[in-house]
Amino acid sequence: MPVYNYATLEDQRQHCFKKMQRVFADKIVSVNDFLTNPTNVFSSHEWIGLIDPAMVIKFTVQMNLFGGTCQALHNGRHNDLFAKIDSLETVGCFCFTELGYGNNAMQMETTSTYD
Repeated sequence: MPVYNYATLEDQRQHCFKKMQRVFADKIVSVNDFLTNPTNVFSSHEWIGLIDPAMVIKFTVQMNLFGGTCQALHNGRHNDLFAKIDSLETVGCFCFTELGYGNNAMQMETTSTYD
């Protein structure tokens, strides 16, 4: 159900999270689909974007940027992580830095320093 008047920013975030929980609870899509059915991942983005453009951003971060990266770079000890990503027990993020400024990911230069 759409909500247009949120009392606080936290209310808005919680409402979005509840919608995300519903999508993942219905097992419509899984981070494992990147290996078995990638079309399902991308078609899920399309229909979620039609229903709620704001939520699709959060969905993309969870599924593609966080879950997809974990799936692509994992080794055997990370296998238990995927069920937690699918259930939203583990909510991910994706961070990158730009040496300059702006939002030009295609020409981004990144420096990583191990601490």
